[in-house]
Amino acid sequence: MSENAPKDTVDWGAYIEEFARWALGEALWFESNPDETGVGGDEWEAVEYLTVSDIADDRARERWMRMCREFVELHKEHLALIPADSAGQLFWQSKRGRWGFPGRSFRLDNRLPKKARRELHRASSRWPVGYLFIRDEKVYFDL
Repeated sequence: MSENAPKDTVDWGAYIEEFARWALGEALWFESNPDETGVGGDEWEAVEYLTVSDIADDRARERWMRMCREFVELHKEHLALIPADSAGQLFWQSKRGRWGFPGRSFRLDNRLPKKARRELHRASSRWPVGYLFIRDEKVYFDL
C-alpha cells in the first residue's frame, strides 16, 4: 500500500491483520519482560517472533482483534494515509498516553494532518491498557 493510497483502494482485511500484528509487537516490546529480569522494554529481537496467534487465551485474542478492527474501521479515512505497521505501533504508544514514548505516538506523526493526529491519539485511549507478559512462548494480557 502506498502511503497516499485512497481509502477505497486499501485491502482493509489485510490492513487490520497487519495493524493488529504490529500493535501487538509494539506492546510486547514496550510492556513485556521475556527475559525475566524484571525490566520491561526488551530488545525487539526477543519478542519479534510472537504474533496474534500466540495470544494464549482465545477470548483475549478475540478481544485484541476486535479492538484493532474497531479502531481501524472508525478511522479508515486517516489510516489510509499511513502503512498498517506504522499505524499499529503508533496506536499502542498513543494508547499508553503519557506513559508511552510520546515521539512514537499519533500525536507527533507528521504524515497526518494535525487534526487527524489529535483525533487518532485521543481515540487510541478508548480501549484500556492491560498488563502483558510472556510465558512459555505464549502472550498473556488483561485488556
